[in-house]
Amino acid sequence: MSSNHLSFCAQRSAVAESPGEWRAPSRHRHAPPGETPASDFSGWKKEATVNLVVAHRLEAERLIAWFGLGEMLPRGEFPCFGDEEGLSLVVTGSGAERAAAGVRYLQERRPGCAWLNIGVAGHGNAAVGTGLLIHRIEDRSTGKRHWPSPTGLKLPGGNLITVSEAETGYAEDAAYDMEAAGFFAAASRLVAPDLVFVYKIVSDNPEHPLADFRRGRVSSLIGARKSEIHTLVGYLRERSARFARWRSLPAEYRELLGKYHFSATRKAALAKLCRRFLALDMERRLAVLASKRYHNAGALMAALEAELAGAMMSGEADSNEPAT
Repeated sequence: MSSNHLSFCAQRSAVAESPGEWRAPSRHRHAPPGETPASDFSGWKKEATVNLVVAHRLEAERLIAWFGLGEMLPRGEFPCFGDEEGLSLVVTGSGAERAAAGVRYLQERRPGCAWLNIGVAGHGNAAVGTGLLIHRIEDRSTGKRHWPSPTGLKLPGGNLITVSEAETGYAEDAAYDMEAAGFFAAASRLVAPDLVFVYKIVSDNPEHPLADFRRGRVSSLIGARKSEIHTLVGYLRERSARFARWRSLPAEYRELLGKYHFSATRKAALAKLCRRFLALDMERRLAVLASKRYHNAGALMAALEAELAGAMMSGEADSNEPAT
């Protein structure tokens, strides 16, 4: 959610922040017009393939409708929605801390393999309505930066700065929001960072400042990026299916354990590295590296880490071709 929308979010009366103030949903799968269908999700998949995170209900409305999400019952601290196929959504409220808390809450209710934060944001240069897949996130309060992994999708990208107060200067050629840094930090502690992404739609800029913005436009701005959002969700569903092997390990893992001596700490680190190769669809690269001889386990680990780092820097993580 854009930092510049703090005031309109606080003033909105049609969209309540407290779950207790929401219109009571129908318990039937097909709810009456204007209501969100609800479910106790007892028959749903225990784990989600993709978890969506938004700051406010206005940002959630189109997503709920497009994907046919029902409200999870019983209600709790954060409103949650989902379907029977593994897609879930949480509405967190404004701010990085709320976003992080919402991620942790949804993870407890329905663990996710992949995470996507969607919302509107201010921008120093981009036109209103532009959709951006975020490549770099900077937390202005701490200076910490996060780099979401490249996807290979042909979507416009950009940088983002998460701020704690409304940004009215638009000083940098970047998007401004209040949640992404908190979201990314929390979600990347739960799953590999390669499966955590942020997508923002520009709602205001120097030529169209917050003073001219109307909250009713949030839904239409999200709606105009339907194709891109469906592409992202589809990509994450596919990526999650591959990542379902996270709890399993490739044959190379056992092979390497037999070749080299590993401490308990290094054994755990090797498992994590092997799983990253699987998550990034780099099985062939792992097989090539495992077939080579190294002086010791440390040298092997260094080679695996260098291969992953090189693939991420070059944006070739999905090519599945051995490096030359």
